[in-house]
Amino acid sequence: MKRQTRSIQTEGHFGDIKENENFRRFNYRSEEKVYKEFMLYAIGRNMMKYHRFLHHEIEKYEGKKEQKTA
Repeated sequence: MKRQTRSIQTEGHFGDIKENENFRRFNYRSEEKVYKEFMLYAIGRNMMKYHRFLHHEIEKYEGKKEQKTA
């Protein structure tokens, strides 16, 4: 019998949404309504992130900085 081992590690954003924002389930069942609900949530989340950026609570991410080795 072949079984796939499922990873218990969540993707970063989804884990953050579940734990920090307490978003556990959707209010609707149809695929179209769930999509709209998640898009509204994502837009609101991005607006909050932009607001924090404007007030210098977070900095612009410019990629990993190269470290010089001696």
